Amino acid sequence: MCQRVIANTPKFLLFDLQSALETKHLLFCADYVLVWPRNSGCTLYLGTSSHNIAPGQLALLAPFSPHRFEFESTNKGGVETQCDVLHFRLNALGQTFIDSVQFSAIKQMLDKARSGYLFDVAADSNVNKYLQVINNSYDFSQVLNLLHLLEVLSTQTRNCLTDCDYDVVDSQRIENKVRIVLKYIEENLGEPLSVTMVANQLHMADSTFSRFFHANLGVTFRQYLIEQRVRQAVRYLITTDWTIAQIGAEVGFSSLSNFNAKFKNIIRVTPREYRASHLNKQHYHANYRSVVGQLQNQLV
Repeated sequence: MCQRVIANTPKFLLFDLQSALETKHLLFCADYVLVWPRNSGCTLYLGTSSHNIAPGQLALLAPFSPHRFEFESTNKGGVETQCDVLHFRLNALGQTFIDSVQFSAIKQMLDKARSGYLFDVAADSNVNKYLQVINNSYDFSQVLNLLHLLEVLSTQTRNCLTDCDYDVVDSQRIENKVRIVLKYIEENLGEPLSVTMVANQLHMADSTFSRFFHANLGVTFRQYLIEQRVRQAVRYLITTDWTIAQIGAEVGFSSLSNFNAKFKNIIRVTPREYRASHLNKQHYHANYRSVVGQLQNQLV
């Protein structure tokens, strides 16, 4: 019986350090994943294969690699098992940087990581040095730590974890599909969009599309659609003299009450209150980027 695969896409731009959690179901995400046990080994289930990873070893998984962890809750002496997982993605670095000569060795390693890699990490090695200092702070030094870690790993001897007995989706094909979906939503925002209508653009079943969308966007299709409609409504509230009802209908809300409720849930005030508070801020008319930045801050 096949295990259920669920989406797990943390919300971050470049990298995020987490503690490994034991799950009953396989996880997949749109990120590269580094796994290293700190004080005791763990079992990594990758697709239909399993691998024991001991302290002093490091596993690298490619995006969309179904995986889960299994380990004892406590180590010898009652010490809680510690196993760290570092999720990282490349799009925040920019395509020009990723395609640069300086990044080529790292890119080559990552491009060939679809079967998963296992590294042996000595306690006095540079790999361990960077593993010990990397954390989730916003210091620029942490970006450098990640790049240094990847650079050192690209020079290390590594072994493939599996023969890739599961389907690994080509990242470029994924990006193209996401681009098609987002463009379709943007161009038809005022229409009564449904999962079926958008799924048809990719020739997917509704359930398959819903999993695909959540895995790559980090939110459900419905959540994303509501947020985009509210974003567009904010622009109209600031730049037009349309009535609240007109704006709600223009961005695709079925009723004024629904528009008011969804808008307030995201922006924390009603459309009327939002417009009133911005009537005397003429710079919003002249500077579109200020509108977007201000909205993004409120959404966060």
